[in-house]
Amino acid sequence: MIKAVLLDVDNTLLDFHACAEASMIAALEENRIPNKASLFRSFLKINDGLWREIEQGLLTKDRLHQIRWNQVFADQGIDFDGVLFEKSFLKYLVQKIYPIEGAYALLEYLSGKYILCAVTNGPYEQQRKRLEAANMLSFFDHLFVSEKIGFEKPSKSFFDACFAALPGILPEETMIIGDSITADMMGGLQYGIQTCWFNYHHIQPPKDIAFTYIADTL
Repeated sequence: MIKAVLLDVDNTLLDFHACAEASMIAALEENRIPNKASLFRSFLKINDGLWREIEQGLLTKDRLHQIRWNQVFADQGIDFDGVLFEKSFLKYLVQKIYPIEGAYALLEYLSGKYILCAVTNGPYEQQRKRLEAANMLSFFDHLFVSEKIGFEKPSKSFFDACFAALPGILPEETMIIGDSITADMMGGLQYGIQTCWFNYHHIQPPKDIAFTYIADTL
């Protein structure tokens, strides 16, 4: 019997791609930098690679903020201070909110029936402000953020901290819902948590991973 649900935030409840692209465009306009058709694709590729390094403990979020846009601009041949641009980008990221279709219906359904917990590797204040701006924060009983916990999903230590705050709840009585195979699903599988992979990008499911459930829509 499920008693608690762990819900990822980015690309599960909030469309990070839409939020990031809108924030990038606003930051470009603020800094008078021309947009290029390939710029956001470059950002997604570089950002995804950097976050994989964070999940593996090879990179800190502080370091990510120092190098992310410098790497994107170098890739795109843009001469601008990436650290300065990062500050503009993050300012807009907490303002540009795009909930994924079905997110509110899911939260309303789960809230009150289960202990509802947000689980995210994003920076604490950023994620709290984004959930608050989206009118989602009040649905959650717990907000588990790697920056506060000291460990990233999918590490065992991250989930140890989650369950320390959920006394009497067993992993098998818990489900994690998220889009990331590496952070959400592998973390849940390794910990004995039931998994629901939100196939946000509608890709062919990997055959070698035994998800409990797969959902194409919230």
